[in-house]
Amino acid sequence: MKPILLVLMLTAASGNDLAHEVALTREMIEDAAIRYDDEGLRLGRERAARLAADGEASGDTRLARDAHDLIALSAWAQIYTGHNALEALRRIAEEGIRHADRAAALDERSPEALVLAAALRGSTFMLGAGSPEKRTAMIELLKRAVEADPAATPVGVLNGLARSIDPAGPARPEGIQIYADLVRRLDSRSGESARPGFWDLQARAWYAMVRLQNLAPDVAPIRADVARLVAMRPDSELARELAARVEHHSWAPAAAVSALAWRPLGGDAVGDGTQAEAPDLRALAFARDPQRVWFRLTFERELPQSFGVNVAVDRDGDPGGDTAWWGKGSHFRFDRLVTAWVVREGDGYFGRIGVTDAVGSISGRLEKLTTDVALRLGEDRKSVMVGVPASALDLTPQARVIAAGGTNLMWNDDLTAPAGEGIALPAQ
Repeated sequence: MKPILLVLMLTAASGNDLAHEVALTREMIEDAAIRYDDEGLRLGRERAARLAADGEASGDTRLARDAHDLIALSAWAQIYTGHNALEALRRIAEEGIRHADRAAALDERSPEALVLAAALRGSTFMLGAGSPEKRTAMIELLKRAVEADPAATPVGVLNGLARSIDPAGPARPEGIQIYADLVRRLDSRSGESARPGFWDLQARAWYAMVRLQNLAPDVAPIRADVARLVAMRPDSELARELAARVEHHSWAPAAAVSALAWRPLGGDAVGDGTQAEAPDLRALAFARDPQRVWFRLTFERELPQSFGVNVAVDRDGDPGGDTAWWGKGSHFRFDRLVTAWVVREGDGYFGRIGVTDAVGSISGRLEKLTTDVALRLGEDRKSVMVGVPASALDLTPQARVIAAGGTNLMWNDDLTAPAGEGIALPAQ
């Protein structure tokens, strides 16, 4: 349902059934959240703010709680649309925390309010605004949510994520099992043809994502689950991104790279990665054809079944509005990020493949601009060639790059200029 239609319905309902208004506002916010629609989220948040003020003024605790809860939900969803600059996201997160805290104060056992208060605090670490106090509060709030109602869908979504995360490797089995149990409960309640709302969709999507968080995921059942999710919510941006992530791709044909004139951009010392057993990046080269810009990343050893590469690009030499590169000691900032975190499969591969911009990279929307990235494994099995549409990078003569490599799960090693800055690209 389009936001403007929901606004008209809300206007017509004003002064009548406040519970109905809250339900319509939730529908508006959840619909916008699923479609990554910032304007719809803003409109829904404004409406929820008016309802919260009405509830507070009249002493209607339930109305006020639900409305504050919806403001927090809208804020949390907007952090992940990939359309907002860092400072705006920090303001949105703090606004969401205030309203989630107010909803939890009005109802100390509200699972959704407690989950949102925890999740929004967690998002501040992604935004570079976390603190030890936020971490402590986040853990305590999630604990309270689990104690209040462990079977609530929002609780399962966040608890499953917390129990799955392992920065050093694959998702933990206990977290995967939480999602499996949650999805099973949702299926038993709703049936095959139900149209999932926001939390239901999050549960199903994260169940797919944590199973993909593996060096060798069993992709066949995940593909079936993702196809079902897309059929249930074809308007979901997250579902579409997941569908691209599990799609099988063939390697670019040899003819696409055989005539390229490669120019070396730089080398990197052996054995300087974070983990000795992970792919160790040694050299970067550059080429162009009429449609694509190509990067060749060469590693010390033959690439394993699962590997990952990134190329971060400062396309115009202007750091304003760009995102900071995560490599230790680097001052580089980028406005385009090319990603290929893949698992080899038969005559090709699947995985996270795409190009994003600076704001998309903050929220992890790595496929925001395009998924049209061609890959070709070198004959030596130590190199991979990455072809990106020239239009997606929009390079200027001032463009500079940094490359990184690792597994399909984590970054291990980067290749930069000696001072940690980007490497200038050759002129056309």
